[in-house]
Amino acid sequence: MSVIGYIYTATGYQYIGIGKKIYDSTWAMRQYFDRIEKKYPDFKINKLAFLGPKEDLMKEENGIIINAVYQTGLFEVLKQQKINPEQISGIKSGELVAFSNAGGISYEDLIMLLFKKRELINAEINKEKFIHILINSIDVSKIEQIINEIKKKVIVEIVSYNAKDSFIIICEKNTKEKLIDIFKKLHGNIIELPFEEFSNFSILKPVAEKLKKEFLNLKIDKPIFRLISQTEGIYYDNVADIKEKIFDYIYKPVRLNFIIETMLKNAVNTFIEIGCGTFIGRFVRKADSGKRVLSTHDFSSLSTAVKLAN
Repeated sequence: MSVIGYIYTATGYQYIGIGKKIYDSTWAMRQYFDRIEKKYPDFKINKLAFLGPKEDLMKEENGIIINAVYQTGLFEVLKQQKINPEQISGIKSGELVAFSNAGGISYEDLIMLLFKKRELINAEINKEKFIHILINSIDVSKIEQIINEIKKKVIVEIVSYNAKDSFIIICEKNTKEKLIDIFKKLHGNIIELPFEEFSNFSILKPVAEKLKKEFLNLKIDKPIFRLISQTEGIYYDNVADIKEKIFDYIYKPVRLNFIIETMLKNAVNTFIEIGCGTFIGRFVRKADSGKRVLSTHDFSSLSTAVKLAN
């Protein structure tokens, strides 16, 4: 018997044509794209997602919106196929999408909050000064020790703990090469992530506080599935807990390793990655290669997920 857990991805994996085949073949997907097209005509989501240009599609401020629309459509497609999770979580804005899909807030309010987030962040900080870097093959304790030593001189933080030897950091671009040299000397595998969602960064706490005020003015309900906090890796106890903590991800690091661990401990044997890419699935397999991991990054993978999850 399948015990299903959904983990919602973040941005960074958009591609021209995202959702197009699913859009063309299902009302479940089409309705969510078209509602944004109608309400936010200046955003031109259908043109951007289906035709590009790629450089605009990949921009973080566009990606968080398109990703949320695509993920909501995927959720509806799976729901219509009678595939539902027992537990859900998400990384970065994916947690907010997961909460909305679970009935916590309306789709319209979800999109409003994401547009508000990008507006506040653009007003708060110059994102062009920073870069995200994925570091693999170095133990967490070593990374933390190094960062604690050098952050007295430069801005650098861990924004995501993926596994015991995999992390994402954020740093200023003018210190990037020095940091990369340090990690390469430790035999780390380094990958720059130019399109990563801008969040999980301590200097963004004022943005989290402003978003929380917006959030508390909305109609908020208890999610119909168990929801796991991305910053703590534990289940939210109640709606009050969600109201208090759901925007912690803006300024606290993702604990993907804890999310996976919690799901594994609580009987999940089928993980479905909701959104573009297969990044999360790699770490699920790393934690337990015996568990089923399904992706939904395109029409083919979604069709496979539907077949295998039933």
